[in-house]
Amino acid sequence: MKILRSTLMGLVALALASGGAWAADEPFYKGKTIRIVVGYSPGGGFDTFSRLVGRYLSAHIPGNPSIIVMNMPGAGSKAAANRVYAMQPGDGRTIVVFNAGSLVDAVVGSKNITFDPRKFIWITDPAIGSLPEVLWVRSDLPVKTFDDFKNSKKTLHAGSTGVGSASTAATLFLRHLGYPIKAVMGYRGTSNVMAAMERKELDARVMSQQTMQGNYRRYIKSGLVRPILSMGEEPRLKPIPGIARLKDLKLDAEQQRMADFLVGTWKLLRLFALPPGTPPDRVAILRKGFMAALSSPELLKQAERQNLVISPATPQTIEKTVTDLYGAPKELLDKYKELVSGK
Repeated sequence: MKILRSTLMGLVALALASGGAWAADEPFYKGKTIRIVVGYSPGGGFDTFSRLVGRYLSAHIPGNPSIIVMNMPGAGSKAAANRVYAMQPGDGRTIVVFNAGSLVDAVVGSKNITFDPRKFIWITDPAIGSLPEVLWVRSDLPVKTFDDFKNSKKTLHAGSTGVGSASTAATLFLRHLGYPIKAVMGYRGTSNVMAAMERKELDARVMSQQTMQGNYRRYIKSGLVRPILSMGEEPRLKPIPGIARLKDLKLDAEQQRMADFLVGTWKLLRLFALPPGTPPDRVAILRKGFMAALSSPELLKQAERQNLVISPATPQTIEKTVTDLYGAPKELLDKYKELVSGK
């Protein structure tokens, strides 16, 4: 009996020990939820890409966590970036998606930014860049060509979310060059801007060719908008025929330098990031999961249906962009700051 009892106790101890080992091997994300916090309102390109990735991400994360996409619009996505950055140390369960234009504003010391881009932990940008940025004008206006725009006696009111977005920077640059256009900021997202254009509250919008031809192609098909000017080049997209390009603006050396700087900042757009202090093993899991999801046949097929170009940036690409921005000449950064101030 003593031998039997000893054997049973040994088996129980072994089972408990094995159970502990099994528990230790259980994936961290099993039974958990990952929140993707989008810095814009529903319906725009940031929201669309986030929900596309969110739909397929769980299958590529060990433990298959639930994925929730949340919208936190405000200050051109800076509100969301500030909020998630402040959650440090991160636990790997909250990801923020915000506009890469905010990186420049952080470098020049904009007051409404409380995050340090050098400390964010980058995951990816699912579709590198917003090039080319295109000036779209309401078709009912007598502005059919770039020459019409240049000679217009009416100032076009172009909607945007706020300082830091490519649309705002491009609009302010055109105004700086003397063209009759004004940035109307404060909209919560692109869908709100487009609704305002439908109401004839706004005249124009600078938006990437990809986003307009993807998320908002109905505005092209219905004839509500027409393209006037394309800024920047993107070899993966077929150029829009018959519209002006940056080279047609006949910029002087200083203006060209600013144009090149702006176009360079538009090569990244939708940044997916984790707050500082996120454990390295969870960072590695999420980075691997994102890349696997973004290369999966299911996601790519859905992206094709939505006219979305998938070309993910590596974390190292984003890190280099941040490093390059902090290394930009002070004179150039000062001119950028002056430009976005509207002075």
